[in-house]
Amino acid sequence: MTSQVLSVSGLQKYYGAKLILDAVNLNLNRGDRAVLVGENGVGKSTLARLILGRETGDICVVPGAVLGYLPQELQIARSISVSQYIQDSLGELSALRRRLGELEEQLTLGGDLNEALAEYGALQSQFELRGGYTLETRRERIFAGLGLGHIDPARLVMSLSGGEKTRVGLAALLLQAPDLLILDEPTNHLDFAGLAWLEDYLQGYPHALLMITHDRHFISRVATKILDLSAVTRSLTTYYGNYDDYRAQREAQYQQDVDAYHSQVNHIKALRMQMQKEAHGHRKAKRPDDGDKAIKFAARQQVARTVSKAVRSARQQLETLEANRLENPRHVWHIEYNFNPLPLTSMEPVQLQSLGMRFGELRLFAGVDATLRKGERVAVVAPNGAGKTTLLRLITGEQTPTCGGVNVMPGAKLGYLDQTGESFAEEQNIVEVLRAIQHESTDKLLTLLHRCGLFRDAHLADKRVEELSLGQRRKLGIACLIHSRANLLLLDEPTNHLDLLSLEALERALLQFPGAILAATHDRWFIDRIATKVWRLREGGIALDEG
Repeated sequence: MTSQVLSVSGLQKYYGAKLILDAVNLNLNRGDRAVLVGENGVGKSTLARLILGRETGDICVVPGAVLGYLPQELQIARSISVSQYIQDSLGELSALRRRLGELEEQLTLGGDLNEALAEYGALQSQFELRGGYTLETRRERIFAGLGLGHIDPARLVMSLSGGEKTRVGLAALLLQAPDLLILDEPTNHLDFAGLAWLEDYLQGYPHALLMITHDRHFISRVATKILDLSAVTRSLTTYYGNYDDYRAQREAQYQQDVDAYHSQVNHIKALRMQMQKEAHGHRKAKRPDDGDKAIKFAARQQVARTVSKAVRSARQQLETLEANRLENPRHVWHIEYNFNPLPLTSMEPVQLQSLGMRFGELRLFAGVDATLRKGERVAVVAPNGAGKTTLLRLITGEQTPTCGGVNVMPGAKLGYLDQTGESFAEEQNIVEVLRAIQHESTDKLLTLLHRCGLFRDAHLADKRVEELSLGQRRKLGIACLIHSRANLLLLDEPTNHLDLLSLEALERALLQFPGAILAATHDRWFIDRIATKVWRLREGGIALDEG
């Protein structure tokens, strides 16, 4: 079997008159673990849909190759059990198992068995290659690794939480082991243990992987190459190595682009000066004065031809350069989160006093005492379902504790970033969302949105919240925090759904934030570089780790 699974050459994609992808080249072989990165809305999901055949485009997938796809949010509305969903998702593997069973029954009946034996041998090889004989062992391993061991196989999928659904979908795909596995933000619903397990598992994945993720720790551990889809050129650039290698190569490429731009500008200036000098020199050129008219005429003609040739050559070069002008990389639109919070007057803006919370028989925590101080950037970490989001909502006042209390000091202006933007009114457009916080002119609000990386053109300003992607909702949420001038930030998985440029810009801004920050997060890169302290929810309490 060939090692190549996917080939894309010179791909272009338009939506109407709008160019989405241009001159995209991509090759994936078995064993490749590629990560596709780029700004929100640049076309990563469009490329994935093209590869999957859900949109038309010049894509070459090796005949017979099995493709598998995990979207960011798996929607399963059917009334189907977890075990049946897994069985149905196995696709070719289930068909192979059924056919092998039929052939085994046929072989027991006797008669001419040559044809049946030949087919059985071929299918048996395919079944083994797909991991069919280790299916049950792998199922137990995958379910345990993804934190699904507690789920009853008879339970209906539609009764699961969103995160559990996505993890069940991921488990089904890993069991299927397709030739090309496409994962869209696979780390969003995993805790630390699940992340570490998935990274180890994918490092040994025998087929091709294409992952859309902005989890930088995950990228560094899993990826063999990074595919950067540019919002400027709409094409792919391939970088090899881990995330640090990618950043270094990207910066080097940026500097090369800056140098090339300035070299072109200087060349254009030099050509224009040359044309002016030649033309001026022609007018001032001295002619021989020996009385011979023929010699004078010949000399004038020679000077004219020489000047004309030099000017024509310079003009041609200038026209070529003008037709292929490079964009100044320093003028390329970039993301900038400029927090300007109100002064935080309290040194201890949040105090948790004997705080406890339970839902029925489920106790999340009890007797919690902790203080968030001015200038601190605290990361709240815990397994899924341990109460991170609940803790933030207790501080905002959205939920009431079972016992104890939360004191938010006067002068603390609270800003809360939820995971999905669920607090926004779906029917409002994004300018109205900001104006509801504080009235400003439309131009000022559009400037804020532009700096927050929410859009490149003014048309998105007319969109309603319900039309926004998860990444766009997240950027709108950050814009709301900035516009409100909050000095106490409560952030629920702040790096989910953001592209790498936005992540880096947000982290730069948070490092300079003068107030206090409490962030529930699974992002190990974010924790290592931003947090000054870590609160670990465990055994019903909070354990404090100094950053």
